[in-house]
Amino acid sequence: MELLTILYITLTILLVIIAYRFLLKRWSKNRVPTEEYCVLYSTETYQVSGEVEFYFQCPELIHVSFYIWSADEVVAELASKEFKSGGHILRYDTNQLENGGYTFGIVTEKQKTIKKFGIKN
Repeated sequence: MELLTILYITLTILLVIIAYRFLLKRWSKNRVPTEEYCVLYSTETYQVSGEVEFYFQCPELIHVSFYIWSADEVVAELASKEFKSGGHILRYDTNQLENGGYTFGIVTEKQKTIKKFGIKN
């Protein structure tokens, strides 16, 4: 009787693992291939002042536009050019903007990624 119970438990565990793997494979069928997109990092702190560095990484040579927005209005375009594969830093002097909440982000042919930050000069 004990051996039969162990076999049922083992069989149940195997069926659960098989079902789990099947569901993962099915759900990830139409997933977004993130390895094709740039990665945008947040600023070191939410509140920034003076010169701030924005950092992002590109998986391949790609045209990137980098903007700062205030209430969906572009207030600064830091770049609009081709960037090579790897990490990139764009610097911006926040003294050109008023204190308050802003968003920054990158726009490519395949993506638009936005992060929030605040300026306190």
